[in-house]
Amino acid sequence: MSAMSNTPVIRCFPFGGVGEFGKNMMVYAVDDDAVVVDCGMGFPEPGQHGVDIVIPDITALDEMGLNIHALLLTHGHEDHIGAVPFILPKLKVPVYGTQITLALVKAKLSESGYKGDLRLLDEYTPIKVGPFRVEGVPVTHSIMDAISIAIHTPYGAMIHTGDFKFDPSPIDGRVSGLEKFSQLGDQGVLLVASDSTNATRAGTGPSEVSVAADLRKAVAKCKGKVVVTTFASNMFRIQQIIEAAEAAGRKVALAGRSLEKNTGLTRDLKRLNIPANILVDIKQTQNIPDNELLIIATGSQGEWRAALARIAQDKFKGIRLGEGDLVIFSSSNIPGNERVIAGLFNHIYRRGARILHAGQAHLHVSGHAQQDELKQMLELTRPKYFYPVHGEYRNLIEHRELAVSTGIAFENTMIAENGQSVVIDEKGITHGPKFHAGAVFVDGIHRDEIDDMVLRDRRILADDGMISVTVLISQHEGTLLTAPELVARGVLHESVSDEVLQDASQDMHHYLDAMDQEILADIDETREEIRLWLRRWCKKRLGRRPMVLPVVVEI
Repeated sequence: MSAMSNTPVIRCFPFGGVGEFGKNMMVYAVDDDAVVVDCGMGFPEPGQHGVDIVIPDITALDEMGLNIHALLLTHGHEDHIGAVPFILPKLKVPVYGTQITLALVKAKLSESGYKGDLRLLDEYTPIKVGPFRVEGVPVTHSIMDAISIAIHTPYGAMIHTGDFKFDPSPIDGRVSGLEKFSQLGDQGVLLVASDSTNATRAGTGPSEVSVAADLRKAVAKCKGKVVVTTFASNMFRIQQIIEAAEAAGRKVALAGRSLEKNTGLTRDLKRLNIPANILVDIKQTQNIPDNELLIIATGSQGEWRAALARIAQDKFKGIRLGEGDLVIFSSSNIPGNERVIAGLFNHIYRRGARILHAGQAHLHVSGHAQQDELKQMLELTRPKYFYPVHGEYRNLIEHRELAVSTGIAFENTMIAENGQSVVIDEKGITHGPKFHAGAVFVDGIHRDEIDDMVLRDRRILADDGMISVTVLISQHEGTLLTAPELVARGVLHESVSDEVLQDASQDMHHYLDAMDQEILADIDETREEIRLWLRRWCKKRLGRRPMVLPVVVEI
């Protein structure tokens, strides 16, 4: 590894996914040449009302003066590609990824009407991207075609692991490139930025194939129909569910648009093995006996618009749960979704069906490396510097301790969350300047970006409600014609609402009567006076500040 110059040459800019789960996006720069790795979305937090998804805010890129040569994708999960349709039109760079990843991205871009320049990144085949030599190293994960990305620099390789685990017996036979990681270690690895999701979990995660036995047993024992829900992108799990159905002599129906799309896509690429005549249209299942039917449904996290939620509430046409039916959750609960999923369980039980979940049987395995696998990655690559990514702060700290236990010097490790750049130069690895790495909130069917002001208004409406005020003013005399008329929504209990609003109307009437006629003659000023006065009145009398919508009409 050659010596570095006196000026910083290697810089890392985490725009998302470091210090949090989701919206993963990292920029790696050598001098002013850079590549972006992943471009993912996240989900809204409580209080972000009406927000559909959250994507990285890349406005700081305009100020960095970087020459960005490409977007490199590690795999096709939404938290790594979900923001591509929004951010790629701004970046205007080629997109590199593996076969399944590019197929998923192409489908997403087609919905937004943006084509993009999509280029295949074959595993083990280095390609030239600007001044960089880049190659993908296969890893196993809960989605097909996941890779780690090695970016070769004059100072050694930078390895961005992406999400990974070392599954010894993957469903499709595509094993992790352990030998390649070792070769890279022999050549000299400058930096490893590694997945920290399961850094708090000891040992090694079980293989994906290990869920097959309990899946088959549960399906075989059920006397009624079986509904299985899992993550729509996990085609390895879908494969095993289909095989369990075949073993039990059941037909398979798919419920959920994303599931249908992903299954069709992987089947077309001959990556999913579906026996002939086993698939049936979900709309054509009425004539199939319950004990001969298995439905794979989206909605394992309790999403109210997903197929499983509609099935559980008798809102899915042609599908009814009842006594003898079984709903299998072949998934884990994403933190924060526990209450919603519990509500979904209650709906299912009210229909008479039973539930089997991963807490009762071996029905799910994580796609992320646990402590022994994380240590193995570091022992294979033997990097000079280590930077834990993809996880909350606790995950990053635990991962750093693992790295130190493998022999990496503590001073050669770095904890840096979103918005904190990292510099590698002759001084070692240090914090660089901070930069803006916020979030952009995307709302609704049309995917409009919304700002903090909109979120603030929605939060006020949700927490404190709204009062509308209508005031009639004489155009010529600048005086009130009638008492103000108030209507409240979400502010007061119905039993006291009329009395309190009448008091507010009388007090406001007195206030406006005493106001200078010159002010009353100015509609805009009067509207603002009404808004501020009523907010103060509500704070004093009710202890809350509802949104006030004043309407001033001149007659």
